[in-house]
Amino acid sequence: MVEESNLFWFGLVLWLGGTAFFLSLLGGNKNTPSSAATSSAAPPDSSPLPPLALDCTYRFDEILSDRLKQAKIFTWNQFQRKGGLTPLHLKQLRQGHLDKLSFGELKRVATLLNWSLEELFQTYGITFPSLGQAFQEVAKLHEQGQQLYNEKVTLEMDLSTAQTSLAIVRQDLATSQERVELLETELERREQHWQTTVEDANNQVIQLQQQCRRLRAEVQQQRDQLTLEFQQETFALLQTLLMNFPTATVMAEVKPNLPARNVVALFGPLKSLLEQWDYQPIGEAWGQVFFDPQLHQADSPDIREGELVYVRFVGYRDGEQILCPAKVSRSLPRA
Repeated sequence: MVEESNLFWFGLVLWLGGTAFFLSLLGGNKNTPSSAATSSAAPPDSSPLPPLALDCTYRFDEILSDRLKQAKIFTWNQFQRKGGLTPLHLKQLRQGHLDKLSFGELKRVATLLNWSLEELFQTYGITFPSLGQAFQEVAKLHEQGQQLYNEKVTLEMDLSTAQTSLAIVRQDLATSQERVELLETELERREQHWQTTVEDANNQVIQLQQQCRRLRAEVQQQRDQLTLEFQQETFALLQTLLMNFPTATVMAEVKPNLPARNVVALFGPLKSLLEQWDYQPIGEAWGQVFFDPQLHQADSPDIREGELVYVRFVGYRDGEQILCPAKVSRSLPRA
């Protein structure tokens, strides 16, 4: 209850203060040279101006003329004298520029027109915040102040936490510096050890390179030896064929009608060589098989898989590896 009462009086004081501040702004021209000249001039009645009709020339003339007729004032000159206005201020009042008049002048005009000061402002479209609005603004300010206070408390707590964290970080930093020094010492020791190790490794690399060159020479020597042995073994298996083949060639030229069976006997060493290498034939010469594109090579592109064909030339395989496919055809050559 005490806080609500204080809030009420604080809002009331704020509203009154705002109103007074606005009125003081309106009266800012009170000390201008024109106002001073007016205050130092003779009384209004001492220098009468020519009478003016209440003609409507400016924006607020119609409203003012109605109030002036109710107040028994029938000329603008009479209104100027009774209101204590200068011709310029009268013109500004008729145009709606209340901010050009002083507070005293506005008060005299309102009294002369039988208006309150607030009614005069409302007539000219100048409104002031109500007391309820002032309370709402005060409540908003109070809420903002509470938020700022909460933020302050939060910031203070964060600052305290940050200071504690900073102390911990400083302690960790000191520990880290000690650890860095230990690591640097260990690094120097390991660098020396690594230098020694690298030198030993370089010596070992040199030795391994020498061994590698020696092993390469030995491998090349063994390869040459194996090639020589392979050639000798193959020659031993094919010796009969190699010896008889030139003679068979000459005989074929001299005797074109020589039976083929006499030449077939020369190829016995080839059969022995295939058996020694464990190469298996694919199909039998002039035998019928079902076409398999994995094992056979057709002499025509239109032969389909599974079609019955003849083996014209056998192929060979080494286990699952196809060394050369058998060549097949739909028909056999004519004898």
